[in-house]
Amino acid sequence: MKTGYSAAAILFAGELREEAFKKCFGGKSAFELALKRTAAFPYVVKVTVLASNNFDARLMPAGVERMVLTRKEAWNVKSLLHELARAGEGFDLSYFCWADTPFLDGGLAEAVARRHLSGAAEYSYADGWPDGLAPEILSPGTAGILARINGDNEAPVERDTIFAVLQKDINGFDIETEISEVDFRQRRLNLAACSKRNLLLLERLWEAGVSGAMNMADTAGDIIIRRPELLRCLPAFYPVQVVSACPQRCQVCPYPKSDGFVFSGFPHGGEEGGGGGDFPVMKLEDFSSLLDKIVDFSGDAVVDLSLWGELALHPGRIELVGEVLRRPALSLVIETSGIGWEKADFRTLAREAAAAAPRKNGMAALSWIVSLDSSDEAEYRATRGEGFSVALENARSLFALFPNDAYAQALRMKGNEAHIEKFYRFWKDEGANVIIQKYDSFCGFLPDRSAADLSPVNRIPCWHLMRDMTILLDGSVPVCRSAPPGSGETLGNVFSEDLDAIWRRGEERYARHCAQNYDGPCSKCDEYYTFNF
Repeated sequence: MKTGYSAAAILFAGELREEAFKKCFGGKSAFELALKRTAAFPYVVKVTVLASNNFDARLMPAGVERMVLTRKEAWNVKSLLHELARAGEGFDLSYFCWADTPFLDGGLAEAVARRHLSGAAEYSYADGWPDGLAPEILSPGTAGILARINGDNEAPVERDTIFAVLQKDINGFDIETEISEVDFRQRRLNLAACSKRNLLLLERLWEAGVSGAMNMADTAGDIIIRRPELLRCLPAFYPVQVVSACPQRCQVCPYPKSDGFVFSGFPHGGEEGGGGGDFPVMKLEDFSSLLDKIVDFSGDAVVDLSLWGELALHPGRIELVGEVLRRPALSLVIETSGIGWEKADFRTLAREAAAAAPRKNGMAALSWIVSLDSSDEAEYRATRGEGFSVALENARSLFALFPNDAYAQALRMKGNEAHIEKFYRFWKDEGANVIIQKYDSFCGFLPDRSAADLSPVNRIPCWHLMRDMTILLDGSVPVCRSAPPGSGETLGNVFSEDLDAIWRRGEERYARHCAQNYDGPCSKCDEYYTFNF
């Protein structure tokens, strides 16, 4: 292999969050560290920063030579690939990183580069490490080829944009991979200062030993393995109950067996009778105040409506959704039976979602999950009760208005497996997105009807204790969504306490999971490995 190579380092700073510029690492920001570490990669003779027009050039760190700042009003996949091709022209290889990744490892970058050059690859990457430790590498001409494959796609730039475009013709490229001895992918870590949650994780790793490490990749990996409790940072998912009533008594739901359940009746007739009636709901002002607390505490999050109740039965359902949509830090998922809605509701919410500001987490402003469970009316009635035709009609309306952000969901369990493939094919033929959900016995509260054991060989600490905060109608916070109804174990109340105090009360149980102590309801739960957001 020849010596005397030259390389371009290209950092994407077009969509950085404010966390990238906070000086949390020995007086330096994630942005500063990312630039300095990238400039020190092997063979680098030029560093190009791709930024937006409103980027403040004064944020560029001193002491980094050979640096070029390229600005655009807005970046998309098309403009990124064209700029990568231009900036990498004349070099033996180009490194590509996001400019909010402070733990980029020079040794790992060198290993990827050596493998790339010795294998005469067109694209190389490190696999198995947490994201944010290594660059992607492209050979001269590769970005130009990707630009032609991409065509006029002007979608927003994502963290996996290059690989996503490459996958369209993956067999047409020579690819090399530097593989980690330990596979960290299941931990879903992104070591980038792209959210309040991730910045807290970076600070914890920095203080735990990364700050003085020569080899950041190995040091960070070792800390993650030895101290998994550090990974529980801030909640990312908030299932919230805003209405106590439901038009169905589903056989697979624990809520009808709880004291708080209110059966509203099927609202469009049928043998169950008409709907309506008075039942407890969360007030709009209380919900709005809760959303402010969530934004202040988590920075960004996904809110899920409605836990244990049908949102369509809330008299202020449109206003509740509007409160989430007007906060760009929050994305909303509505889980519904599809019953109780008016067609005008869907049209109104589609207009409001389309007009909503882009979400900070990059997700859709509003997504829908319609719990249908079967495409066969008799099977549907046995599991959920009346309402099949109404749910079907409303689901179709949602899929037409939200083609990329609405999902038909079925629960896979003993007794309905013969219907699952039929359900999947039925909705795929309709052009809908489909979710096949595993069965949950709610820590043994319901009979075990699991169709298969999907749990990992070695149990891991619970994702839900790590990332979720479940909130009931009265503001109380149970240990988790799968805790048996009426178990009485709560972490606090969101209407009378700070979210931080409530969240910290869950640390002890999560620490027990990290120590492989799964006591209480957790001993009977197999939801620990399911991941929401």
